[in-house]
Amino acid sequence: MKRWCLFLAVLAVIGAGCRKSDPQPTSTGEGLEVEFWHTQTADNAKALEELVTRYNKENEGRVRVRLLFQGNYDQLYQKTMAAISAGRPPDMAVAYESMVAEYMKAGLVQPLDEMMQGPDGLDQTALQDIFPGYLESNRFAQFDDQYLSFPFTKSVLVLYYNEQALKEAGFAGPPKTWDEFRDAAIKTTKRDASGKVTRYGFGLWADASTIHGCILSRGGELVTEDGAQVLFNTEPGKEHFRLIADLVEKGAATRTTKPQYPADFGNGRIAMFIGSSTAREFVAPAVAGKFPWGITVIPQVNPEKPVTVQYGANVAVFKTTPEKQRAAWSFVRWLAEPNQTAYWATHSTYMPLRRSVADRPEMKAYWEKDPQARQCFEVAQYGVREPNVRGWQDVRKFMEEAFDRVASGQKAPEAALAEAATKASAALKERQ
Repeated sequence: MKRWCLFLAVLAVIGAGCRKSDPQPTSTGEGLEVEFWHTQTADNAKALEELVTRYNKENEGRVRVRLLFQGNYDQLYQKTMAAISAGRPPDMAVAYESMVAEYMKAGLVQPLDEMMQGPDGLDQTALQDIFPGYLESNRFAQFDDQYLSFPFTKSVLVLYYNEQALKEAGFAGPPKTWDEFRDAAIKTTKRDASGKVTRYGFGLWADASTIHGCILSRGGELVTEDGAQVLFNTEPGKEHFRLIADLVEKGAATRTTKPQYPADFGNGRIAMFIGSSTAREFVAPAVAGKFPWGITVIPQVNPEKPVTVQYGANVAVFKTTPEKQRAAWSFVRWLAEPNQTAYWATHSTYMPLRRSVADRPEMKAYWEKDPQARQCFEVAQYGVREPNVRGWQDVRKFMEEAFDRVASGQKAPEAALAEAATKASAALKERQ
């Protein structure tokens, strides 16, 4: 609600003449300067800084990118909305699709279609080299099917599994179907002589993106393309929530938290979990060679046609001046080139944007040292986008609340989903 109120304030300011406050190009002796607002920290920040340094060197005297750290994504969103309300948006900023949709309602996001298709754009070979799900997440049906941002920090939903635990339970490999997954979760659960669980087959927590991927893998969807009707409360959603309730009731699944699950997996408290490909950065040191483990696509109803969800932030270019918009786009396009996306993938926790990087020597060397990174890359081809309709951030919250109530035994799956669907429908209708 706070975000919605802030958005209304933005509209009021825009109506008062935001265009007159548009920033003028900042020209220095080093060329036209454009700001890039981001959220990266630690090694990811170092990798991004190195890329920006390289870009600035290649474009010396023409364009200079200045990185500005804005905190976490919530903080960046708040700061960006405040900048928009002041009539001075950043030149470009990382943003989830739900954020871009809110910014676009204010009319200050620069559609990228013309620049993507122009002489300084991407040809068909380059576009086809980028994983389709990464691109499609930036095309917004609510806004004339335009590209309003471009992929950057991408990851994919995967299944992490303890290979040793599965082998001891009689499985030759990770589960491919949801029936196999249920069986594996039950059989990898261990108890001591007193009956106390010492290892759960599955660790779970409330995460809307994970729920989305699991529903997709059952042939379902979360919402209609136009955002007018929720679908997560249909049979695929009910089936997944019933599975969660069943495993919890049988003592084969336990609730964990996003910060805790790598440690729970590494110390053997859980045998499997479903999470982002970026988690491997934390899982590897937690396992520390204690047992063999792997990553694969999440279980499916139809393993012959696997599907999962891809997610992560993109880069939005804001309406400032034509010169700065073109300069910002030149950097965004440059980041997506094979050299840069390969560097980003081998020096950060994120996925490469392009399929062709698989043939690059640096990627092969990286995967030799980090085989789980290669396993994540192999799953990326099955990734599809998350909803990018306005109001989706609220819908995510309602889905997570429903999941928590089912996992804690407070509500039956059908009742929890029905309640969440009612709230979600109201939120989407409000933002139409």
